[in-house]
Amino acid sequence: MKINLNAVLLLICCSIYLQAQVNVLNADKPSEIGVYSKEQIEQLSDKKYLSYPYVDEKDIMWSKIVYEEIDLSEKFNHPLLFPKDGLYISERKSLWRTIKEAILDGKIQDVYNDANPNFTELFDKETYLKRLENRDGPEVVPLRSMDIVSYKLKGIWYIDKRIGELRYRLLGVMPRGKDMNNLDNNDPVDLFWLWYKDLRPILHEQLVFDDQNNASRISFDHLLTSRRFAARIYAIDNVFNDRPVDQYVDDPFMQLIESERLKNIIRDFEQDLWPN
Repeated sequence: MKINLNAVLLLICCSIYLQAQVNVLNADKPSEIGVYSKEQIEQLSDKKYLSYPYVDEKDIMWSKIVYEEIDLSEKFNHPLLFPKDGLYISERKSLWRTIKEAILDGKIQDVYNDANPNFTELFDKETYLKRLENRDGPEVVPLRSMDIVSYKLKGIWYIDKRIGELRYRLLGVMPRGKDMNNLDNNDPVDLFWLWYKDLRPILHEQLVFDDQNNASRISFDHLLTSRRFAARIYAIDNVFNDRPVDQYVDDPFMQLIESERLKNIIRDFEQDLWPN
């Protein structure tokens, strides 16, 4: 039987397009496409939310605070950057759009100073709103997803002696992007720190677009807590007030080498736990 190749390609493209949106198969009207059904809302509800287990301080036999940066220009990290703003109403969002809308809607009210990674100094509302959008001109200029270049993370690697396992706990997230207070400045700036436990309920409700298989999607919370991203370590807790690598290594290539060395400190400690 002769197969029409163009028809097959058209069918594949249509099926990909249909699967790329939520609630296509069960929609009675086109306006219902992209709107979560009752079953999907139930699936993403707080009833399915996986909370962190309690960890007794006396059970932590070793720990290290680690600061990392996720470069959004890397292809593996593109699920955090795309899609562009304005293409979809609610179904597909970037990580930045998810965070920004949560702050503007009042779901996140504690926004911390970017210069204080210990979460002890809050920004006032006027300050962090200026970092979300420029309101000084004739019209509001929002900070778009494409203006975000990276995310900084603060987390802790620790070994729980009860289970004898190395684990990771994400503590904070800081986006880096365009300076909305100085639009002539093209260099990215640190915007603000967010306590990750405040973010988890919001990120749990937003699914990440998967261009490999849209029928099996995970939430932003799952992506970050399971470390499905590529990042480099730019600092680790130390006696020099947790100074970053670029303060004591000038050459960019050597900074990458130092980042790998810091990563090996954690990896080697886990390996040394068990005899060969």
